[in-house]
Amino acid sequence: MRHRHLAAALAAASLAAPLAALAQSAAAPSVTTGQTWTYRTINDYNRLPLGEVTSQVTGTGDGIRVMVRGGNAEQSARLARPGALAEGPLNDRARGTFSPALDVLPFPLEPGKRWSQTVQRRDAVTGELREVHVDGRVVGWETVRVPAGEFRALRVERRMRLGDWDQFRGETWRAETEWFVPEVGGPVKLTVFEEYGERRYSLWSFMPGERLTYELTGWKKG
Repeated sequence: MRHRHLAAALAAASLAAPLAALAQSAAAPSVTTGQTWTYRTINDYNRLPLGEVTSQVTGTGDGIRVMVRGGNAEQSARLARPGALAEGPLNDRARGTFSPALDVLPFPLEPGKRWSQTVQRRDAVTGELREVHVDGRVVGWETVRVPAGEFRALRVERRMRLGDWDQFRGETWRAETEWFVPEVGGPVKLTVFEEYGERRYSLWSFMPGERLTYELTGWKKG
């Protein structure tokens, strides 16, 4: 299902927050069992709604366990620590365990921070080892409005290669932009843009993949 990779983004500051806070870094959030975030999903091809997705922390013993539910489907993920995906899906084709854990949000976050990482993904279906690469940067503080309200958020951009190629299709190139709010403990907005190469006869051409936006509608503490 299209919502599965949202668990990799989990790891309100209002306009009344002190201006001094805008230049501060964001530490890793405190995570407790029962924390829940609910998002509306928008198809960015036609801007039509695709329903709601809920992410819930189900355990914090062996890493952070998260269950993502949308429609009649659900998918689990495990974070080694806030912002570091150890097991779960990136999209419908790239799922499994990551060694070391994939840094989606390398806390602490601060404007101007950049990171680059290559990890091994053991595919959940085939058992093959594939490389996943991420280049990311923290752009800075922005004001963003979503159904849950208006927030001051750190804008984080990621460019990823998912290593999900096969003999007929090249690997997925994925761009994510996330607006992380410390008081929420997760993103209030996430956009996804994908494309991949596809082999047709003897030629390869670029094809569009997922184009999605997630916007927070509500959250609760554990």
